[in-house]
Amino acid sequence: MSPASITLLIFACAVVLFVADVLPMGLVVFSVPLALCFSGVITPQEIFAPMVGPSIILVVAMCVVGAALFKTGMAAKLGETLFRYCPGERSLVFAVVMFGGILSGFVSNTGTVAVLLPIVMGAAAVKGISPSRLLIPLAYGATLGGNLSVIGSPGNLVAKETIERFSDGTMSVAFFEYAKAGLPLLLVCALFLAFFGSRLVPDRPSEAAARYAPKEGVRLGWKGWLTVAVLVTTVVCMVATDFCPWLPPMHLIACVGAALLVLFRVLTQKEAFASFDLQAVFLLSFMTPLGNALVKTGAADQIAQLVVKATGGSGALVLTAVLWLVTWALTQVMSNTAACALFCPIGWSVATALGADPRAVVISVLIASSVGVCTPLAIPANMLILEPGNLRFRDFFRSGLAVSAVAFAVSMLVLPLAYPFYLK
Repeated sequence: MSPASITLLIFACAVVLFVADVLPMGLVVFSVPLALCFSGVITPQEIFAPMVGPSIILVVAMCVVGAALFKTGMAAKLGETLFRYCPGERSLVFAVVMFGGILSGFVSNTGTVAVLLPIVMGAAAVKGISPSRLLIPLAYGATLGGNLSVIGSPGNLVAKETIERFSDGTMSVAFFEYAKAGLPLLLVCALFLAFFGSRLVPDRPSEAAARYAPKEGVRLGWKGWLTVAVLVTTVVCMVATDFCPWLPPMHLIACVGAALLVLFRVLTQKEAFASFDLQAVFLLSFMTPLGNALVKTGAADQIAQLVVKATGGSGALVLTAVLWLVTWALTQVMSNTAACALFCPIGWSVATALGADPRAVVISVLIASSVGVCTPLAIPANMLILEPGNLRFRDFFRSGLAVSAVAFAVSMLVLPLAYPFYLK
């Protein structure tokens, strides 16, 4: 059996086990790279290499910042202040999706959720709402908001490079190019979740909620304001990394912020270590090898070629719709950056052959790769809310499918308007 066939088989087994939810998620996640290793698809080094990756470091560092926010009482205070003018659950959900989405346009979705998680938990505690009702919309908003700028996610840069390189410089991608589709998408999904989210998002009480509830008699002293200052400075510096090459990478900036909080004794060393979300670290680390194996062995490319054959004689709109759906399906269980990198060149070449504006198809692939909302494995941000929201694997399905359907409809409506040469 070829490495690609083995990878597809392991991939299919993992999906079945995740959906069936008969084994602990951590056990399934850890078994996937082990199976890939013992079958010779990846090396032992590739199993553990992601554990020291930038995403893991960013998650861990921002967990420390988040822990300082709720220890000092600032999480509940900020949640109460930010959402003071949201009298009901609908307005609160809308505000969470939009605020998370806008921030995610400039900072990674993982960093966005890590920063806002304690604040949203504090708001849930103040309003008496189950955390799950706000955390899933937060993750969705942070995911979709990455489509607002070219730095919203690594996939955005993949699409930009594809368009500019394949057009020999005749087409360029402005900083807010993706916002033509990304902003309407974020707004429509925020409204959809605000009005229909209560029927789709599970209402799960969480023991973690008590940790974020405002405590009586807590005084917001200098440590609280120092935490806010560190948070704001960290976010601003992470946003500025694309414009200031002398700044260190985002994950190192986050580490500096975390270290400062321990240095000034806002948190003790023991409290900092206790704040790490080990489940998110575990899931993120050990699912990355599967996405890499799909690309490395050519298994993902086999799927892509099937799509090309199936849509070869169809029009541009049908092609774009099929590529959107296939990319969306893959990004639920593999790296959205890998899915985007795989399908952007294919979308460009096939669209050119059909006489369509390739930008519309490439940006459609980009948007589809960002709609990772149906499983907690789709993006690290989804993993971050599992434990605080007392969520399960299947809790993402119902709301995720509905949001995906809305995203698909908006993409198919907006892209032809944004790019007049989209249709023949």
